[in-house]
Amino acid sequence: MTTTDNPTHRYARLSLAAVLITSLMTTIHHYYRMGFFTLVLGAVTIGLPIATILWFRTTRNAVALVAYGLVSGWVIVGFGLIDGLWKSTLKLFLGNFLLADYGQYFSWDPVGNFPFEATGILASISSLYALGYTLAFIRSAHADRRAAGMTSLGWVAAVIAVAAVSTGGYVVYAKGRNRGIPPEGGVIKIGVIVPQQGPGALLGSSFLKAVQMAKDDLKGTKYRYELVTADTGTNPVQTRAAIKRLIGVDEVRAIVGGISLPGQVIKPYATYAGIPHLCVCSVGSIGDGIFNFTNIPLPEDESTRWVEEARRRGIKSLALLSQDYPSIDGHVKALKEGLAAGGIRVTYANRFAGTTTEFAPIVEAARATRPDVYFVEATEPALDLLGARLKEAGIHNIASIVALSVSDNPTLFEGAWYTDSNLADRGFMTRFEAKYPDTRFAAHMMPYAYDSFDLVVRGFESGQDVVEYIRGETAYDGTAGHVNREPGSGNYRSRPAVWTIQDGRPRLLDQPAGPAAPATSGGAP
Repeated sequence: MTTTDNPTHRYARLSLAAVLITSLMTTIHHYYRMGFFTLVLGAVTIGLPIATILWFRTTRNAVALVAYGLVSGWVIVGFGLIDGLWKSTLKLFLGNFLLADYGQYFSWDPVGNFPFEATGILASISSLYALGYTLAFIRSAHADRRAAGMTSLGWVAAVIAVAAVSTGGYVVYAKGRNRGIPPEGGVIKIGVIVPQQGPGALLGSSFLKAVQMAKDDLKGTKYRYELVTADTGTNPVQTRAAIKRLIGVDEVRAIVGGISLPGQVIKPYATYAGIPHLCVCSVGSIGDGIFNFTNIPLPEDESTRWVEEARRRGIKSLALLSQDYPSIDGHVKALKEGLAAGGIRVTYANRFAGTTTEFAPIVEAARATRPDVYFVEATEPALDLLGARLKEAGIHNIASIVALSVSDNPTLFEGAWYTDSNLADRGFMTRFEAKYPDTRFAAHMMPYAYDSFDLVVRGFESGQDVVEYIRGETAYDGTAGHVNREPGSGNYRSRPAVWTIQDGRPRLLDQPAGPAAPATSGGAP
């Protein structure tokens, strides 16, 4: 123990050096999150290892060795492995890069600035060295004590292991914290995640305001409800960042969202967090009936209603002009199946890219086939560019599923008809337009946005586990009429309605009586 090349001394120096480097990197890392208070944390995480190892080297006391092991284990596990490895290194390189599609299995902390993440990575690397050298130091010290006839230190390793496992239990706690319910009168946060930019911005804005209206309509609830909004952005990377922040940072206890593309990204995060996710999405596979549920007519529901209306109007043939887009592809696929069953012939079909700007050749090719109606479905700006070309060509016999409701210039489609969500509560639209006079009412999303929030609140107010409550709710009557869901299915479904563009605005036509949508699971690809 007195020679400079003694293994115990060598491992002690290496262990202390690695622990102190980890503490230093941790101090810098946390400075970007906690500010000046981090200096206190740094003084503790640097000072305690030095003090306890000096105590052991002076006294060779087993209690001193235990103290050093506990302090080192705290730094290594709590700051190096959890903060550095889990929340920075694995989050960046796996959760946001190599295994981005499985990002829900990694830390949900948002990506910070370069110094913050870089010091986290360095702390994770130094902590691995600290772990190896600290274990070697304890083994060597144990061997020295046995050689000197001192008491075995097997219990030292046991105490340190228990402490490390207890510290690591933080991860389990963090993952389960969202399932807790506050005491009566407490706040329950509900995440609202929709696009607030790009082609889906209109629907997203309407969705947010419909949910806000549902919240404002609450009366006499046991809990206070807080909306936490997030923008899905325009790509899956932005959506992942948004849902990670909602669940991992804002700690929401339920998610309501819209648009199928981000809904597919959000699904595994809701499942992993164990919180309900109600998505106003037409891709039925999002609804698993466990944590994820869709709440809007599925493509086959829209198709059935569209074909029914087309046959009532005596339509025998149509030209299909549709954009290459997942939810549109789902509508078109279901429509083709419905047309075949209904005896309606497709005379022309063109699936164009969303970046298309020249539609004259497409329109002329479709007109040459002399269809009874031109079926149009696209997002903006392609939708209105196509509408303008059809109007220039003198074509007004136009129909659609949903798309015309989101046109920026609906006068282009004056007289056209389309299927969309029903609006059983006509007063809902009137109240919305009075409350938000500068926001366009998007019937495709808003009744279901309102009802989805209401369903989640009823779940919390019921006193049951909110997920169990929603799983048990197989039918309800809401602003969109009667909605049902087959037990075990994740899809709430209802009968769509027929709308028309009149005087430059969508108008709901009076509906003939008809059966509700069949309560069977399924969906567009």
